[in-house]
Amino acid sequence: MKGMYRIVLLAFAGSMAFAQTKAPAAENPPGVLEQAVRARANEFYGLLVQQKYRQAEAYVAEDTKDYYYAGPKPEIHQFEVLKVEFSDDTHARVITRCIEPIVMAGFPPGNVTVNVPTFWKLENGNWSVYESPDKIRNPSGLRSVPVLPRPAGAALPTEAVPPPPDFRDLPKDAGFVFGKVRADKTEVKLSAGGTETITIMNSSSGPITLEYGYPLGGVEAKLDRTDVAGGGKATLTLTAGKDPRPGSYSLRVLPTGEAIRINVLVR
Repeated sequence: MKGMYRIVLLAFAGSMAFAQTKAPAAENPPGVLEQAVRARANEFYGLLVQQKYRQAEAYVAEDTKDYYYAGPKPEIHQFEVLKVEFSDDTHARVITRCIEPIVMAGFPPGNVTVNVPTFWKLENGNWSVYESPDKIRNPSGLRSVPVLPRPAGAALPTEAVPPPPDFRDLPKDAGFVFGKVRADKTEVKLSAGGTETITIMNSSSGPITLEYGYPLGGVEAKLDRTDVAGGGKATLTLTAGKDPRPGSYSLRVLPTGEAIRINVLVR
């Protein structure tokens, strides 16, 4: 149960190695810098996909190598570099969309799509991925003091350290993950040329991704967004053509794999 809880939390939080805070906003330098950062990021993630972690170490900044060695390595099936943001000419933040496996006890394996931020800096003429010193000193985020070796004979710190979670209070099945994404309508009526909108609500605390289902003849489906934050909403618009066909239209919810079905009637 402890392992399942950890994996579910990681999936909904979108957390993984190198997750970081937002870089200060700044105007992007000329495109040549962005191209250089994108090239390095693509090479780095390409090696992670191949699980060539030793070769990928060459793309890690010197002050982050120990953190990279000791930390878990993400299993990535596919990736796409979405965006590069610069705080100055030598520091950048890269947003990469990654498809990773997710496993929950009692359920078939699947994939989760997450947007992963990483920091990059120009070091010795090359762009290298790095982690903030605070994150390296305090990787768990649970302690208020740096995680450093305690000298022999030194007294324990007096600052309170939060106790570990009590897994006895966790739900006994994975049902607490499901049923958090719903549509405000389960049935719509369309006539030729008509339009209906459906609001998809994510009541979970973590982000989800919506995927289009199989097309419904004569009906166009359009989402205003596919990535929905915890507590957020998306709008699905169904537009009928000249000869719409009745049926059921579905959206797939990741990472849970649930389906949201909308019954479409034709007037």
